[in-house]
Amino acid sequence: MKDIFKTKNFKILIATLIIIIMCIGVSSVFDTSIISSTVGYITTGMQRVSATVIGGENKKSYDELEAENQQLKKEVASLRTRLADYEDIKEENARLWKYYELKQENSGYDFVPASVIRRDPGELFYSFTIDRGTGDDISLNDPVVTENGLVGYISEVNRSYSKVTTILSPDLLAGAKDVKSKDTGVINGDADYSDKNLVTMKKLAENNKIKVGDQISTTGIGGMYPENISVGKVKEVKYDHFDTSLYAVIEPYEDIQNVSDVVVVTSFDGQGVIEEGSLPENTED
Repeated sequence: MKDIFKTKNFKILIATLIIIIMCIGVSSVFDTSIISSTVGYITTGMQRVSATVIGGENKKSYDELEAENQQLKKEVASLRTRLADYEDIKEENARLWKYYELKQENSGYDFVPASVIRRDPGELFYSFTIDRGTGDDISLNDPVVTENGLVGYISEVNRSYSKVTTILSPDLLAGAKDVKSKDTGVINGDADYSDKNLVTMKKLAENNKIKVGDQISTTGIGGMYPENISVGKVKEVKYDHFDTSLYAVIEPYEDIQNVSDVVVVTSFDGQGVIEEGSLPENTED
């Protein structure tokens, strides 16, 4: 505070006060209006100087304000990063919790959670690439599922990523059964239905009792897919005039075209080697 008395602004203030006093002292000799105008002009200036003197101590320099601004920007950026990390961790925990429950229901399975990292717009049957590979113990033909049901299988595998062929593809064959009627057939993708997120269940017996709304799951026959993995529900039962057989149109429980998180089943009870020709007429290959 003592430094105020040494500043240039303070000296100007004292000088201004002395001038005002002198003006008041000679006001009786000179014209009053002139003195009043002069005093008013000087008083205005004095007020400005006083404000400068009094407020000068509380004002910060441009460099100080700039430094504070930069520090605040850093803190905001740090908070944004922490928030993003928090959201990632929250999402990962939610995903792992879902598959923990899946694991609890299927204690004989070994799972590897994975995320979809790429979709090829040119793929007719919505295959996609996941962020896991042989480095995560994933192998060719491993089943791919979600908590909702069967998604597909590993058709290509590399060290750090893999390609998944979905159940919408005609390349996938999986033994299936109607949970209620016990009728069996083969889940098979079909070009006429894939864009509608639908698959077919073919090779049905002529006297089948499958009804619209029935739940379809895997049989586990053949060793490629675990038993009792949900597939979807029956949308309709139709007659194929080309090969004179009945088939059911199945609506998968999972949105295959938009799925973002999956689980690769690397080991399960009943897993076996698939041999060509090992699939009977109404079971999987």
